Amino acid sequence: MSKKLTQARADYTDKLKRLKLLEAGVDYNDVDTYVKYLASDDEKEIEKEAQAIVADIKQQSTATDVYHDERTWKPF
Repeated sequence: MSKKLTQARADYTDKLKRLKLLEAGVDYNDVDTYVKYLASDDEKEIEKEAQAIVADIKQQSTATDVYHDERTWKPF
């Protein structure tokens, strides 16, 4: 393959990954952070990986700190 075709395919794959992350629910400002975790080049696999990443994000954001120190100073 020529260099132009290889570059065009790489650009297409990168934009597809970004699009699938946005469609899955990742915030626009966080897409650059998560796009590196999408390893596949197949459209269906990229979509599955994006859904898995969003599920992980939601799971981490709902986790709460179980430990609560009663000795903490509470001025109000």
